[in-house]
Amino acid sequence: MAAIDGTSEPDGSFRSACPPLLEEAWPYQADRVCPEGLPMTAAQALAMGMNSPVLRELAGVLRHADPRGIRDTFEQALEERGIVLPDHHLARLASHGENPAPDHNAETSSAVQG
Repeated sequence: MAAIDGTSEPDGSFRSACPPLLEEAWPYQADRVCPEGLPMTAAQALAMGMNSPVLRELAGVLRHADPRGIRDTFEQALEERGIVLPDHHLARLASHGENPAPDHNAETSSAVQG
């Protein structure tokens, strides 16, 4: 499935290969994820067999650590796995169920009628 901005959003087969980091990327970018929960996300990724120094670091961060440091480490973990964060504005729109993409069908139907 393609995301609104052209980056790929997880489909079923990809989710099984890269959750929970990928699943957190969109809500994270839409400011719908508390940084304090990101170490658990990293721990889940480690339990699924993903392994990297940054993931191990993030999984070991205490919940009351500086949220900016947690965010920075999470973003490093995403980058390390090749997961690109979506555009902040588009992620927020998508999290509210809005589709910011233009409706090309409306343009086509009005041209046919005109």
